[in-house]
Amino acid sequence: MRPFLLVTAAVLAASTALPALAQSAPALTEPRDWGATLAADARALHDIMADSHPGSFDPLNPEFRPRLDRGLDEALERARTADSVGGWWWALRAYVAGFEDGHVQIGLKDQTYGFPTRWPGFLTVYRGADQVVADRDAADLSAPPLGARLIDCDGVGAETLAADRVGRFQGRWFLEAQRARHGDSLFLNPSNPWIGEMRQCRFEVEGQARAYDLAWRAAPDDLRTRRARLGQRAATDFAMTRLQDGGVWISAPSFNGDPAARPHARLTAIIGQMTDDQDGLRAAPYVVFDLRGNGGGSSHWSVEMARALWGQAWIDAHPEPGSDAVDWRTSDDNLKAIEEFRDSQRDGGDPELLAWAQNAVDGMTAARAEGRPYWRQQNDEAAPAAAPVAATDPLAGPVYVLTDAGCASACLDAVDLWKSLGAVQIGRETSADTVYMEIRGDELPSGLARIGVPMKVYRGRPRGNNEPQRPTHLYDGDMADDAALQAFVRDLAAD
Repeated sequence: MRPFLLVTAAVLAASTALPALAQSAPALTEPRDWGATLAADARALHDIMADSHPGSFDPLNPEFRPRLDRGLDEALERARTADSVGGWWWALRAYVAGFEDGHVQIGLKDQTYGFPTRWPGFLTVYRGADQVVADRDAADLSAPPLGARLIDCDGVGAETLAADRVGRFQGRWFLEAQRARHGDSLFLNPSNPWIGEMRQCRFEVEGQARAYDLAWRAAPDDLRTRRARLGQRAATDFAMTRLQDGGVWISAPSFNGDPAARPHARLTAIIGQMTDDQDGLRAAPYVVFDLRGNGGGSSHWSVEMARALWGQAWIDAHPEPGSDAVDWRTSDDNLKAIEEFRDSQRDGGDPELLAWAQNAVDGMTAARAEGRPYWRQQNDEAAPAAAPVAATDPLAGPVYVLTDAGCASACLDAVDLWKSLGAVQIGRETSADTVYMEIRGDELPSGLARIGVPMKVYRGRPRGNNEPQRPTHLYDGDMADDAALQAFVRDLAAD
């Protein structure tokens, strides 16, 4: 059985936050000793990770435990002077970012809370390797003009500045996707006392270096709208649509695996449509899987979509390069999380997922009883077939998988699978994930935040640790412009 990824959290959501819980959280505006709160939460984060993260016992990752301990030391040092909610939050964000792993997550329970944010009247974004002014206060004549290229601020070079002010709190700054998604926050201060505010910056304007004094003040009320526009974040919904030229566009902005969540019902409906209209799909001049905004969830969905489009015979003839095995960390809390998922599948759930979960529960329980830190789940599909399977391509036209910088986790699993079946990746470079997978949630002692903890580690996965998927056909236009993207695909299909 294919080792499904069943996490429901969107790993690289713009807020980098886990889904909000139904129960109320203490108000972030209530007075409290933020230094003591930070110290207690940091210690708990350390202990949860040491107990349940597979890296704590991974002989192939000897740096994990020192990284875990160094992060705690830094957080405790900051706790000595932390005196605000921003000091608490951004110190924890830095701790989590230090793992360089999008599957180690932290999120506010109260996701309606917004940190008071300051700006100097403009925002920059990455254009290739450069940071250029892309939005500004039109009334501020002292701000650098649109298109101006950042050189340095207070004597610190542009790239070092971004790594220190943004990368330290978001992690994996070496990824193009991280710079694309978070580069616009370089000239923002969301109540983060650990970064300070620059006084003077130099920009290249019309080939000349010019210095600008920065006047920091409250960010505008429409900051969220401005950032969404700069980030080219598409507002797609779940749908299977036949376009005027006969092409089929399948939008899946999430692979959430929670049976109670809206995506579950919508994805089930789409797979039903694909199955019912399989002949029509296969005769289409092209098919597009639109994964814009998809931060992951369950790889179950991409498997079912592949079956509905290509059919099992084609899948069998093109076995996806898989991992050799999966090692599950056998902590009590990890076992409880899989038991809860198994139970959620018992009434009206998916029989294949139920069997998968029961197998994991049985294996983890046995390993736990024997005192073993891991239970090894073998990948049946890793074994080579006795003989090649012959199959005829059932599709009349090409299949494209459209990705953006947010594609991670189970979204990457989908790209892996569909490309192995013949799909062509288009759009932008994806994000990336580590070999640590299957996230469960846990709560920090303050009651203000939740964390996400990976429970298993892939062994021998062909796609490397933190390795993105790069498109065959790069689209450098606005990723939120549906009409332009459809025209782009029409031209590709015509060629």
